[in-house]
Amino acid sequence: MSDDLQLFDEDAQEQLDFMEAALVNMQDNGVNDDDIGALFRSMHTIKGTAGMFGFDDVVGFAHIAENLLSDVREGKVVLTEPMVEIFLLSKDHTSKLISLAIDSTEMPPEVKEANDELLSKLSSYLPSSLDEIPSDETKEHISAELDSSGIWHLSMQFAPDFFTSGMDILNLISFLEDMGNITHRLAQDEKVPLLKDIEPTQTYIGFQLILESENTIEDIQEVFEFVEDDMELDIFETNDINSLNALVDKMPKPSEFKEKLISEGFYYEEDFTSVAEETLEIPEELPTEPVEEVSSPAVEKNDKPQAKVEKKTAVKNFSLRVDSSKVDNLINQISEMVIANARIIQKVENIGDTDLNESAVVMGDLLEEIRSSVMNIRMVQVGDSFSKFRRIVNDTAKKIGKDIEFVINGGDTELDKMVIEKISDPLMHMLRNSVDHGVEMPNDREQNGKDRKGHVSLSAYPDAGMIVIEIKDDGKGLDRNAILAKAIKQGVVSENDKLSDKDIYNLVFEAGLSTAKEVSDISGRGVGMDVVKRNIKDLRGTIDIDSKLNEGTIFTIKLPLTLAIIDGFLIQVGKTKYIIPLEMIQECIELNAAYKEKMNGNQFINLRDNILPLLDVRSHYNEEESDSTRENVVVVQYGDYQMGILVDELFGEFQTVIKPLGDIFSNVPGISGGTILGTGDIGLIFDIPKLMEHKIRQASGL
Repeated sequence: MSDDLQLFDEDAQEQLDFMEAALVNMQDNGVNDDDIGALFRSMHTIKGTAGMFGFDDVVGFAHIAENLLSDVREGKVVLTEPMVEIFLLSKDHTSKLISLAIDSTEMPPEVKEANDELLSKLSSYLPSSLDEIPSDETKEHISAELDSSGIWHLSMQFAPDFFTSGMDILNLISFLEDMGNITHRLAQDEKVPLLKDIEPTQTYIGFQLILESENTIEDIQEVFEFVEDDMELDIFETNDINSLNALVDKMPKPSEFKEKLISEGFYYEEDFTSVAEETLEIPEELPTEPVEEVSSPAVEKNDKPQAKVEKKTAVKNFSLRVDSSKVDNLINQISEMVIANARIIQKVENIGDTDLNESAVVMGDLLEEIRSSVMNIRMVQVGDSFSKFRRIVNDTAKKIGKDIEFVINGGDTELDKMVIEKISDPLMHMLRNSVDHGVEMPNDREQNGKDRKGHVSLSAYPDAGMIVIEIKDDGKGLDRNAILAKAIKQGVVSENDKLSDKDIYNLVFEAGLSTAKEVSDISGRGVGMDVVKRNIKDLRGTIDIDSKLNEGTIFTIKLPLTLAIIDGFLIQVGKTKYIIPLEMIQECIELNAAYKEKMNGNQFINLRDNILPLLDVRSHYNEEESDSTRENVVVVQYGDYQMGILVDELFGEFQTVIKPLGDIFSNVPGISGGTILGTGDIGLIFDIPKLMEHKIRQASGL
């Protein structure tokens, strides 16, 4: 796929996402002007960009949908719930047409059948007036019916660098032809230089058009919304003589331009006579030149101001679409720079040169700023990605006959784009499970004293350097006994195992374990939940389940903000250096004699009247004895749980580039990756959630 087609595909999919979000929002909250406008703009954009590539099937389908949306926006057609469903199907069908067009594949018979059926449904909602396109009877003279509306004069003067906008002049004219009938055309070629002086990338021509259209001036202006800064555009009705004279006067050669309009049949000579002159009944002996100054409003036949799109002088912010692989490559290079900078700082410290050390610190600070800026490029709000789940929930609920209210909270929370893409499928699977298995049928809910309408929510919020995503439903909850019985039957656990409720709920992530009584085409085969957990684990995240019978279930996913570089805290235990994610550290304290005396050999201390469990890393990983004369406790927090980690040395903050350890070390509990230190040694990164889980199990005797 060429770069241009890739950009078209990405832009089209983005517009389709906007359409789906608007349609689903109208399903949930009712029809509103903002969503209708978003629908129209998206379909209009898709049609325009598809036309640039000559994708006629896409343009043809989008044209009918755009016409209907235009009538809805103007209030000629009322948008009903069945129409929203048809537009959702049209959105899906447009996506298929775009894929076929990009692959240069003709429509298969089944797609052609769906295309014709949708076009028929869309056309059935169009007013009959739309079928009555203005006849081909060409008027000898446009101004013969000055009192009629809907006959527009368009003057298009293009900037020399217009072609750098990416738009084609002929496509603009083609869009206008779709809106009505262009009866007169005049190409202005006065600026075209000699052949030897022509610059191929420069624009030298302008156009004058007469357009018969029932569309409003705002509709016509929208054709030019992407190029309004690259051209000078005048639009007015042909009976607006003041605007006509103003257009003539601003041309480089007004008299020649006026004669050209007359010779091409745009106007008669008398059409340029000011309405003010006729109203004041100027005597015959006076010159019949247009009166320049008339202040009385009574002389105005048309008080509409000239519709002119002026060039904006304000500074604009532009978004830049960049291939994600380029950003990934840049992040990898910065990661290597972070490692190299750590080595430089280590060398500088050994040399002891004060000036050199100061320069190294400044360089490190600048590198940190660059690193933060680049990482922010990949940070996006989760709301845009979460909005697509509205339709999944609605379609799934409708398919199985359930009425469910779906709510998204925390859509403005930011997360690494790569993390969002990888978590999308697990979230979709869990939401379908919540709808299919979690929420009961309306009659069952009513019998249990619940509202017939079920409730499912998807929430996101930051917590201790992590992003928490929750899927919550108010359904029947998980059946603890049923899960345990199924797990024992399949040999996942034995009858003698001591399992907490949390352990039993987590058994649903075992492959092939499902307690669904019926298998549906949505879920229920026990396939997928094990993949969900594996995908989340690959993202260095965790997933927990909290459920109450007949009250509902909450799936809680915790993910790192990013996958590449983190701010860490460097420590040492025995002969090994470790990294603790800085966001999880609450404080560091020295394990002095007073603390040790009160411990009495137990693995906890009293920290400000709170019991703090301790994890001895030395014994946990069989580390060698250290030469350090002191012991320290790093207090970490994950969620609502706190734990102290016994360490020997504290080295302070350290920018940590996360490196995978390979398959051999992939199953080492409590270690999520490694990094390269300034000395060239390897530092291991603690997986704090896993270490806490180990400590909880140890304290519970499980």
